[in-house]
Amino acid sequence: MTYTIGIDLTFIKDHKKAVGNEISALSIVEGLHNNRGGQDFIIFANEDNAKDLKSMYKSFNVISTTKGFAFYNRFLPKFVKKYGVDVLYYPQYVRFMNFRLKTKIVITTHGLIKGDDFLLDKLRPAMIRKAAKVVAASDFLKNELVKKRGVDPSKIVTIPNPLANMTKSVDVVFKKKNILAVGSDKPQKNIMLAVKAFEKLVPIIEHDLILIGDISGKGEIFRYIVDNNISNRIIVTGRVSRETLFGYYKNTDLFVNTSTYEGFGLAPLEAMAFKAPVVSTPIPSISELGNVQFDAALNYEDDEREVANKMLAVLKSEKNTEYLENRAKRILDYYSLDSISKKYLQVFENV
Repeated sequence: MTYTIGIDLTFIKDHKKAVGNEISALSIVEGLHNNRGGQDFIIFANEDNAKDLKSMYKSFNVISTTKGFAFYNRFLPKFVKKYGVDVLYYPQYVRFMNFRLKTKIVITTHGLIKGDDFLLDKLRPAMIRKAAKVVAASDFLKNELVKKRGVDPSKIVTIPNPLANMTKSVDVVFKKKNILAVGSDKPQKNIMLAVKAFEKLVPIIEHDLILIGDISGKGEIFRYIVDNNISNRIIVTGRVSRETLFGYYKNTDLFVNTSTYEGFGLAPLEAMAFKAPVVSTPIPSISELGNVQFDAALNYEDDEREVANKMLAVLKSEKNTEYLENRAKRILDYYSLDSISKKYLQVFENV
């Protein structure tokens, strides 16, 4: 039986410089395009992205539309009716999204918004009840949904985020050795700890620290860098294209992740897929994989001195190329786009 499946991508700002959950959503769409079966797909995208997405996904009907309240509450109900959408997929929570549509809704949740204040992607219980299926990006998240939100386990399916488009990269040439961190100003990303740990190492290593992501030039992290006179050793790039990010992964001497919370943990996973040494706090994408370890494991209680010592130990150790290659292969096999997109297709067909 043929179904019409709608996918909301209106929340993506710029698909060429996607970050975090935007990357996961685009990867899932790519996988579905390659493994669509006999189903019809409609992609809802904002005007800035629609033209490119039409050329990328020629077998899908890409609808150029607006975003936010107007899309979810004015246009989306009309689209659902006009195109006979059987299943609507929300790849992440977005403010104003509509759960009162006359169709079945599937939503993916990626984790807490802030620490112990349990706001799971800001999804309210009424929203979860109206969803036909909730996809958790990890078993860790599934357990939190059950224990902290009281969601029926039978309503939840665990499907990890896929790794996609890992072959194309830009050759990023560095004048100096470097340490890489990817994140944002969000408190749970805890980028400040990486900055302070690096500051401890400035007198004894020649590396620069590169920060990639949504880090405001008016925020606390940027002010700290300037006020402590380390701006000559720290490069803040902002968002970069996927191909450029992959170039950074391939050519870094060390990737560091100091997050206090990750529902999945994409960036450290990608870094390891590109054979980079990684120092990181626990992330479900690795802890649930098994037989894969960081080059140095951070504890949530570690202060900047302890983080700096672990970073330095990895930098001073001899790189085991064979180990890094085998680890990358294990990760790429487990999180393959092909297998994960087929799991999503199965959910859409059976919901």
